[in-house]
Amino acid sequence: MFNKIKEFFFPKIFPKKPLILKKKDEINLKGLEKKTKAELEKLGRKIGIELDKRLTKDKLIKQIKKATK
Repeated sequence: MFNKIKEFFFPKIFPKKPLILKKKDEINLKGLEKKTKAELEKLGRKIGIELDKRLTKDKLIKQIKKATK
């Protein structure tokens, strides 16, 4: 009972775990050059990495390809 009261006043706040794709085929690596920097950033978040939009598009693509290996 004490734990329920404690959880009411102090809820457990944990950051959500990033979505990790199980299959590499779910990411279309061929179409990355056509995507915008914002789209690349969203894709990076889906695979569990944080990208910096201040970098060049080529560097963002390299980071995504490195993370999916």
